Amino acid sequence: MDSSQIKWETVPWLNNETQSSGKSSKEINKGLGKDDFLKLLLTELKYQDPIEPVKDKEFISQMANFSALEQMTNLNSSFNNLSASLNSGILPGLVMQQSIAMVGREVVYADPKSGESSTGIISGVVFRDGVPYYLIDDKEITVDKISKLGAVNVGYSDALLEQILAILLKIQNSMSLGEDG
Repeated sequence: MDSSQIKWETVPWLNNETQSSGKSSKEINKGLGKDDFLKLLLTELKYQDPIEPVKDKEFISQMANFSALEQMTNLNSSFNNLSASLNSGILPGLVMQQSIAMVGREVVYADPKSGESSTGIISGVVFRDGVPYYLIDDKEITVDKISKLGAVNVGYSDALLEQILAILLKIQNSMSLGEDG
């Protein structure tokens, strides 16, 4: 047989007409859901042979499959909600909290222009598109450029610390007098 005599046809589910019917390829390939499963089960029950109806074990097995499918769908939905919650609320808050805790720390970092190792104190944090940039000596440094963390160097004066301590002692004394009276 000559190959020119062979009639070539496309597979129906790959035919362009199917995709141009208004459904996207994602909708076509999504598979059966729990509603489809329930429709199939009801159709099977409706058109079963009255002489040999669906046996109890088969029906229970199908219902168990339906229940498992529904639980997996609910679990998937819960995971999607959890993921959205983490990505939109919790993770950005944690990044901000950890970045702010870096303020006042002495660090060793690679200078973004020269690449040389430098030492400085983080004076602030700037956020752009959720990414923290540490302000060190009027330079914006990303966390991947920091190679070493030092101690917190806040620079409180001894006089300020003495004032805070005196206020705390007054509060403690007033509380202890209030308890005795």
